This record gives sequence, structure tokens and C-alpha cells, in this order.
Amino acid sequence: MTNKKDHKRENIITAAGRVFGRHGFREARMENIAEEAGMGKSSLYYYFLSKEELFEAVVEREAENLKNEIILATRDIIDPYKRMKKYVIARMKAFNESINLYTAVKTNYLDHLPFIDKVRKKYDKEEMKMVESILKDGVRNNRFKLVNTELATIAIVTAIKGLEYNIVIREGPYKLEQQVEQLLMFLFYGIVKRH
Repeated sequence: MTNKKDHKRENIITAAGRVFGRHGFREARMENIAEEAGMGKSSLYYYFLSKEELFEAVVEREAENLKNEIILATRDIIDPYKRMKKYVIARMKAFNESINLYTAVKTNYLDHLPFIDKVRKKYDKEEMKMVESILKDGVRNNRFKLVNTELATIAIVTAIKGLEYNIVIREGPYKLEQQVEQLLMFLFYGIVKRH
């Protein structure tokens, strides 16, 4: 059960997420966040000591939400190929909506913030874990033939991150589902003709 202080803190994080999303980390001001949260600036400092601390809370919440959305989207899918496809689509959609997390993970101008490296490493580790879990299930169920799931995981995560730019940064001529289907076909079936 959450108390009044926890509720207020969550409300501030939500408001800050909107402000950071609109203005970016550099341009966002604590005054803007306080106003968005419906409180005074001095009250805001009771909950968060700095803009950096507040941005960290926003990014951590978005990362947790992203992970939960992916788990929810993939948990009932048995077929590993379909699960991987659903994973990539859910990940891209959720990541696209997590603008502050995307900024923290993908831009260099926040490198000076001490928590950024920690967030990036945690995000990468969780992504590797999810993809490797799908691959291991596929091997166990005799759906995938892999000698080294760790190397396959690295290759797939790298390919997904490459597709990310095309989907999140600029909208290409193809829909998300089409791009994911094509990527997975290349990864799982290759482009070499079989005789």
C-alpha cells in the first residue's frame, strides 16, 4: 500500500517524464516540472534533490515499464520464432514511447551523468537475457539449431539495435511488422540459396 508521500513522488515522476519528453534533459527546468506536477519548486526539492536525480527516476521507471510491456506481450507465446517476432515488435513500440529512456541509452550528451552508464548496462543485460531465453527455449524445443546461444544472442541484439534507428528515429516506407519480419527471416533463414 502506498502512502501519500509515495503517491506524490510518483506524480512528480510522471510530470517530469512529460516535461523531459517535451523539452529534453538540458532544456527542462525544475520550475517547469513543479508547475506540471501542480506544486511549488521548493516542495519538489523535498522529494528530489536535483534535476539529475529526478531524470534518473524517470528513466528507471520507463525502463521498468518497457520490460513489463515486453514480458506481457510475449509470455503466452509458445513458438520461439513467433515469440521472438512479438518480442522485437513489442520492444520497438515500447522503446519508441519511452523517449527519456531512449535519450539516456542512445545519446552521448548525457554521458556526464553518473547513472547513465549504469542504466545502459542494465538495459543491455536485460535485453540479452530476454533474447537468450527465447533462443534457449527454441533449442530445447528442437525449433532452433544453435551451437552457441550466447553468440547468436549478441548477433540478434546487434541486428535489433541496427533496426532501431530506422524505426524509432526515422519512419521508413515499411511498417514495423514488415521490417521485423524481414529481419527475422534473414537472421533465422539467411539469404544464401540452399541446393
